[in-house]
Amino acid sequence: MRVFLLFALLISSQIAFSQYTDDYINEIIRVGNSEDLVNEWNLCMDDAEFRYADMISDALIKKSKTNKNFIYRKGVTTFHYRKKYDDALKLFKKTIADISKSYDDESGAETKVPTEALYYYAYCLDVTGKPNEASEYYKKYLDENIGVTNVYTKTASVKIVNIEVAEKYKANPKKNIIISLIGDSINTVDPEYAPIISPDGSTIFFTSRRHWKEDVYKEYVEDFTNFSTEDIYVSYKKAPSQWTTPLRLPICKLENNEATVSLSSDERTLYLYLDSKNQGDLYSSDLSKEIPDSIKSIEIKDVNTKFWDSHIVFSDDNTMAILSSDRPGGFGGRDLYRLLKLPDGSWSRPFNLGANINSPYDEDAPFLSIDKKQLFFSSNSDKSMGGFDIFVSYRFDENNWTAPINLGYPINSTRDDIYFTTTADGLLGYLSSNRQNGIGNTDIYEVQFVPKDVKSSFVLSGKLQSNGSPMLVKGCTLELSCLNCSDATRKKIIFPRIRDGYFVSGLEPCREYNLEVMSSSKKSLYTEKFETSCTTNIERINKPIIIKE
Repeated sequence: MRVFLLFALLISSQIAFSQYTDDYINEIIRVGNSEDLVNEWNLCMDDAEFRYADMISDALIKKSKTNKNFIYRKGVTTFHYRKKYDDALKLFKKTIADISKSYDDESGAETKVPTEALYYYAYCLDVTGKPNEASEYYKKYLDENIGVTNVYTKTASVKIVNIEVAEKYKANPKKNIIISLIGDSINTVDPEYAPIISPDGSTIFFTSRRHWKEDVYKEYVEDFTNFSTEDIYVSYKKAPSQWTTPLRLPICKLENNEATVSLSSDERTLYLYLDSKNQGDLYSSDLSKEIPDSIKSIEIKDVNTKFWDSHIVFSDDNTMAILSSDRPGGFGGRDLYRLLKLPDGSWSRPFNLGANINSPYDEDAPFLSIDKKQLFFSSNSDKSMGGFDIFVSYRFDENNWTAPINLGYPINSTRDDIYFTTTADGLLGYLSSNRQNGIGNTDIYEVQFVPKDVKSSFVLSGKLQSNGSPMLVKGCTLELSCLNCSDATRKKIIFPRIRDGYFVSGLEPCREYNLEVMSSSKKSLYTEKFETSCTTNIERINKPIIIKE
């Protein structure tokens, strides 16, 4: 039995366009016998041409409505192409009594089904809210395949554990957490994912595969999903839970897949993923321009290799970066790697964060809190509720992190929950998920936390404004110096946000700071000293600054 693609990746920037045509498939359907159609179905599934495989499975069922093999194939395409798991469940249920270990997947006369029908039936039970039955059928599938090692047996074994994990978290849901769709001005029937929220929560960048309004998009539609290529959009918050109509960034090209990755805290640099070469590379775009119209490859040694470097996030002070990559030498799948800024301004080589963070499965989509003390990421390991779950690890010294903690239910679900990002104060989080009852294929959700549930966080923020020309502010920088740190000269340069002068920085507890505003000509325009608390876990210091001409 062929091993077909189990499920589409939540985000795949390796989008291919069909080598098949409707005319070709329709002609095969018109003149082909059952064996011709079965073999063509196999080829379409091997190439992930799910729509054409679905068309062929309909033609097979027209030839024999009672043939369990044909019904099974329709179930597979309903699962992969239509993603209608309730409908697929009904189809697989009709077939699971007719499994055969001698199943011939190339025979048009075959009436039995492979043991994988049990796997698919279990998976559909799982994602439609029947975990106990799902676990039973995963075990039946494994019993039928003792001694067999393939993607199905590996996944079934993990799924059984995931169901146990999910039941544990659902029995003890996180309290005081509100999770909700952020609205149809952003979410559509097409996939939206990989949200990046600005530190103050006023701006959100995200990836969407919606069609361009112009008809030019049609050449670049992915045939087996009818989704367009990936593009990056931005929206601004008008009021709580209300967002402006998203705008597609000018850097997006119709023929490319551009996906959001991360954002600098001053909102002057957007990091993105582009599938232009290798398996896709990481790029940046300068948002300080009035119209950002270009991107450039991230020039860091050992980043953007021939392997899949899928995600990177830089710390607020630009001294640390966390990279996700499937390069050799890791623990399995995609792993998380740390890079440190060296004294000469270059970056260290990526250093694997180790077995405490990484697993034999995939770790992806890292996000650092503004104080560098919390690392959020997603993993599809046996510690998740199913698919990708969001985890957090806490940095307890310069180079070491605690064992990851699952954020639990209802933040995580039994589907894929990934790309978690928060505001600087940690009170609002955003993630993408394909959980049930969404608007489209994958949607963006907002998570509201209460202050008592937010871990240690010290944040400086404010707005730099002028009583005269706004151009004065655009040329200013803020210099934040720690006066009682081990390195007394430690200084951080903060750039205000171009559009309104907003600035933000992480702080440390029990420290003395000096904040100075410098003009473009390095003239001191404002200075102030302040201290952070030694006794509290959370402190928000707001400093609106007005520069007088």
